[in-house]
Amino acid sequence: MRRVLAALFLTIAVLGGTSRPAHAQEPPPTVERKALLEWDTDRRLLYLGIAFRDLVDTDIQSKLSRGFPTTIVLTATIQRGGSSDVLSTTTQTCRVTWHVWEEAYHVEIVRPGATRVSWTTTIEGVLKRCAEARRLLAGDATQIPLGVPLYVRGSIQVNPVSPQVLSKLRRWVMRPSGTGTAAPGDALFSTFTGIFLQRIGDAERDEKFVSRPTEPVKFSSKAEEKKNG
Repeated sequence: MRRVLAALFLTIAVLGGTSRPAHAQEPPPTVERKALLEWDTDRRLLYLGIAFRDLVDTDIQSKLSRGFPTTIVLTATIQRGGSSDVLSTTTQTCRVTWHVWEEAYHVEIVRPGATRVSWTTTIEGVLKRCAEARRLLAGDATQIPLGVPLYVRGSIQVNPVSPQVLSKLRRWVMRPSGTGTAAPGDALFSTFTGIFLQRIGDAERDEKFVSRPTEPVKFSSKAEEKKNG
């Protein structure tokens, strides 16, 4: 009987030991986030707007206030409602560093086709620039059909630790095409989509998100330019 019980306990221990790694590798749950998709009817470009200030919590803000460099990476795919096929991709990377002599935060934002550099003296200024994406180029009419519901799937990471993948994302969005987005017709689409859908690496904060399918709002960039003089 003792041998039988010992064998039983050993079997339970082995099964328990093999089940833990599988559980540890389970992906994090997907969070639903609100996303604003806008069609520029004049330029036939799709833009994404999304906020994620809650991920830059008090711990991250405390590190920022103490001068720790911080990187926030948003990667997203645009998909048609009711389908899992990826139509286009986009990304925004924000790197924040504190400069002692200027007593200000240096903020570098890399988006499709452009790099923006600015300064701010407050955490609020950092959040406004880095914890939101406003009119982020997400595709064009050659990639995405007009007049159909779309949804966004992506991830947000704070301080990822894979500089190699970050470097690939940076090179992609700054390529000569000027759009920085990828479509199924692009020869590198499968490779690039793979980068977007994988984990960039261990990070202080890591969230997978998805938005509800909605038809994008339409606006006229020419009318806005005329209004603004």
